[in-house]
Amino acid sequence: MNNLKNLDLFGVPLVYGIDQRQSKYKSVLGGTLSLFTFLGSFAYAIWIFYLWQTKQMNPKISNSRFVSDYSLLDLKAGLIRLYYWQYDQNLIDPFQTKILLPLVIYNRNNKLTEPSLINETSVTSHGFTYIPKIELGFSKIDGEIYTSEEMYIEIVKCSEIYLQPNEKCASPELSEKFFKQSSNIIVLQIYSTTLDSRDGSEQNGLQELYIQIEESFCYTMNTFLQTNLYELQDYFLFGTSRYKEYISGAVVQTQTSSINYCYKAFNNDALSLVYLGMNGNQMKTIFEYPRAGDILANIGSIVSLLFMIKYIIIVLNQNSLNQMIIAELISFYYPEFKSICITRNWRQKITMVKINEKQVVLEEFLKFYDKAKHQMHQKLNYLNLLYEISRLYFIIRSSKYRGELFKSHSVGIKMNLNTNKDFDVIYDYNSISSAKQKTDNFLLNEDDADIISLTRRKIQINLDFIPDEIINENDFYNANKIV
Repeated sequence: MNNLKNLDLFGVPLVYGIDQRQSKYKSVLGGTLSLFTFLGSFAYAIWIFYLWQTKQMNPKISNSRFVSDYSLLDLKAGLIRLYYWQYDQNLIDPFQTKILLPLVIYNRNNKLTEPSLINETSVTSHGFTYIPKIELGFSKIDGEIYTSEEMYIEIVKCSEIYLQPNEKCASPELSEKFFKQSSNIIVLQIYSTTLDSRDGSEQNGLQELYIQIEESFCYTMNTFLQTNLYELQDYFLFGTSRYKEYISGAVVQTQTSSINYCYKAFNNDALSLVYLGMNGNQMKTIFEYPRAGDILANIGSIVSLLFMIKYIIIVLNQNSLNQMIIAELISFYYPEFKSICITRNWRQKITMVKINEKQVVLEEFLKFYDKAKHQMHQKLNYLNLLYEISRLYFIIRSSKYRGELFKSHSVGIKMNLNTNKDFDVIYDYNSISSAKQKTDNFLLNEDDADIISLTRRKIQINLDFIPDEIINENDFYNANKIV
């Protein structure tokens, strides 16, 4: 059991009180500064938690190059769109009038599929927008990722082999009128997605590529889609990261070739050719959001800074406590000291001293005060305290035999408790009361436990005055009594 007690990390020391009210010296100034410190720390903690919960704290962001297998990439419909820029109502839309056709070709296992018409459309503020289906494949060769399945978007002159049986191409006159227009531009839209660093929400972006259409040229555009892998570390304390992968933009290489070049490659009258592939590597972005430990560390660092004021408060309280204790000790030995009124200037220098509303000579008081403080400082020394106790023992020993001092170990105050219900029958109250009166001044009772304690100092005891004729001239108490 003793070994277990020695292992106790939560033992508490016995703390002696300064007086009957407190065991630690505390002041109004210290309490005021402590209140402001607590309120400031609490308000800052609430503010930080509010920012954390409302996603207003920016995360730590790191970027690096990363080789992905694109397993998380969602190539959903609508990421790539195509439309004719009809900025004037008088312009002829070549897609609606069947002058030009948007086709899509897929490269599957190094073999091109037959061109097919892009049939999925949507009506937007730009007019009819064509949405091709995205089919891209990836293969790992010699440890590197390659786009093994690509796609092409062709803008070709209308041919009825791509149309429905009841559809026909535009007349040569209308086609000629279209190519004579001042500007014919087809817009390729590539939608991208990024994440908002604050809350991890998706933010959509748009990149538009402009394709010029001329009857005697073939405009080629090699488009390499760029992707971004996001790692979200947004767990509370412990957990696993979340991963998201999006298309973040495109890198474009353009070239203008003759119409014969494109005809040889795809056997049709292509006026524009858009190659769509994927870059082999991507950017990996890590969002490390503040966790509970980071928030507490943030709050703790600021609170620790605020609590540096604690050192100032402690110094002030130590100085006040020292002055209070010294003043109390002086009043123990010099009771008249409590009647002294001391006036100080802003530098705490004593300028005037009064006792019972009468001014005393300042030089004489300072001489007495310096000597008294020096004496009282010694009283606060623990070794000096033990030394004085040892001197008291020798003083008592000089007037008492050693045997009498040994008897003090068996002496104590008896608790006069009535434990017998038949007390009234067995004992005679009159005889007990008479005996008690005779021994009251000799026997110890409960008043002896604190008869010389500090609390008894404040109790006024009315003592009978001793007639002058029997006063002992050497009586210590009468000679030194302070009235």
